[in-house]
Amino acid sequence: MAKKIKDNEGNVYKQVTPSNSDRKRTLEIVIGIIAIILSVVCIGGSFGAASVADAFGGGGYYTAKMMLGLVLAIAAFVLVFFINKKRTLIGWLILVFGLIILFMCGEYGIIPGIVYAIDGVLILIRK
Repeated sequence: MAKKIKDNEGNVYKQVTPSNSDRKRTLEIVIGIIAIILSVVCIGGSFGAASVADAFGGGGYYTAKMMLGLVLAIAAFVLVFFINKKRTLIGWLILVFGLIILFMCGEYGIIPGIVYAIDGVLILIRK
C-alpha cells in the first residue's frame, strides 16, 4: 500500500518513491548461458577443421580466428553478469562481440553470434 501524505491545507497525496535501478536480468543471463554453450559446441568443434586448414597452408590463421572467437564468447558471457553496473556500455560490448563472432568465425560462429547479438539488443532495449 502506498504511503499517503497530507499537506497543510488537508490535501492527501501518494508518496512517490524512486524506482529501483537493480532490475532482475534473468532473461539476459539465461540467453548468455545458452550463447556460451552454443559457442563452446560450435566454435570448439571447429578447431579440427581449422587445424586441417592450417596444415595445408593456413599458417595458423584459422586456428587463431577460432581462438579469438572463443575468447570473445567467454568475455561476452562474463559481461552478462555486470549488466546492472553500466547497462548501455555492456549492451553495446556484447552486441559488438556477437557481431565479431558472427562474421569472423565463419559458419561455425553464425548461431552463437546471432544469439549474442540478440542478447546485446535485449540488454539495450530493456531499461
